[in-house]
Amino acid sequence: MRWIFYAVAALVLVGCASLGVLGEYASDDPGLAERPGTFQGRFLSVSDADMTATAYADGVLERFEGAEDSIVLFENGAPVADAAAPNSVISWPQIIDISPDGRTAYVVETRGTPPADVDEVENTYTDFPEGRLLSVFEIGPQSVCQVASVGDVGLNPQSVEVSPDGRFLAIATESDGAELTIVPLDAAGQPGMPRFIDLDPPYRPEDREKRIRTLHVSPDGQRIAVNVGNVRVQFYEFTFDEAGLPIGVIATGDPIDVGVRLAVGRWTHNGRFFVVTDVNGYESALAMLTQRGGQVHVIAPPSGETPARLVDSARVGRFAEGVEISDDGTRIASVAMERTYLPNIPVLAVWPKRRLYTLTLLSIDPETGMLDTLDDIQLAGVLPEDVIFDETGRNLAVATFHRRKGPDRLRGFIDFFTITGDGQLESQGVTQPVMRGAHDLVRLL
Repeated sequence: MRWIFYAVAALVLVGCASLGVLGEYASDDPGLAERPGTFQGRFLSVSDADMTATAYADGVLERFEGAEDSIVLFENGAPVADAAAPNSVISWPQIIDISPDGRTAYVVETRGTPPADVDEVENTYTDFPEGRLLSVFEIGPQSVCQVASVGDVGLNPQSVEVSPDGRFLAIATESDGAELTIVPLDAAGQPGMPRFIDLDPPYRPEDREKRIRTLHVSPDGQRIAVNVGNVRVQFYEFTFDEAGLPIGVIATGDPIDVGVRLAVGRWTHNGRFFVVTDVNGYESALAMLTQRGGQVHVIAPPSGETPARLVDSARVGRFAEGVEISDDGTRIASVAMERTYLPNIPVLAVWPKRRLYTLTLLSIDPETGMLDTLDDIQLAGVLPEDVIFDETGRNLAVATFHRRKGPDRLRGFIDFFTITGDGQLESQGVTQPVMRGAHDLVRLL
């Protein structure tokens, strides 16, 4: 299949040369000092060291000695502790979450680690071993330590979220007829026996993907919003047992189709809206090389006889995945990888948006859901997937898989940005290296 991608790239390259879109950005040096960023509070990053970012396009994993999936604890912009943590980038950036008290972290592994002698695969999405693992970490003042695991939470878990009351985990999986896994948690945040629930997803015959990608628990803990096959959102209400734990779901309203290819979602803090990113790509090799920017969509869930509806959309960078809402509920940050996943082959060496990723800042009205674009900024880096606000709402951290070339292809990075008083984005000019494959962030509230 990869030869088709390269053939399309060559054809489009010839066609675009006359349009003046080549040679957009020649330098791969981000010019960032490796020192702590300005960031108030504590957060976790996770890295999948099993592959390079460009393996999505060419299948070459670039394994190296000492590579190990990891979790890193940051405090005020600096790493203070780390631990091994099986995890996978072959999902949307939603494979880690924390308990409400910030003392326990939960990480699912969408796909396992390939055998040591494997350095190239035909398809990164299907050729890695199946994933089923949930790992539990205790977070101390300056420590992170694995304390438990569950060996089977369902096939290829796609996302994990902790309920607002901290009593259970909701995990999206690819298990047919058991797409939702509920893992009860005790008072100390330790996992119990998983429960498997059939979502009866609203697939359609024409759907390219018949699987659940992510699901997100509402702020009141009563509902979930589910990304069905990356093309629609279905809302459900939980049914509970006498102990107050979910035992089933009821679909509410019809699913809503929106965008091109949906990714990660967030409920607004008041529960009035569901925000989801749209990468606007992956439909074909041609689309991946020529598509417009991604989008952020705001959806109002169904209420009574009123169906779910699209409230507003805003254009952001190409392949927008990670999204976060500020603590005050008025701003949204979206990070887009553009075309930084493209491999290092001559025909693509000067392809537009191959070296720069995009961070976009939006405003959102918490009562109406209407969006407004405040600013965007670009920085050199490959496959940035997630972004978080700090406690003040004035600083941002972005997880970047690695840099384009040289030794920095073997390291991941956390880049830092500041929001000025008028809502403009500025790079802080600093970064913190972590294990290669940084792709998911979560702040400890």
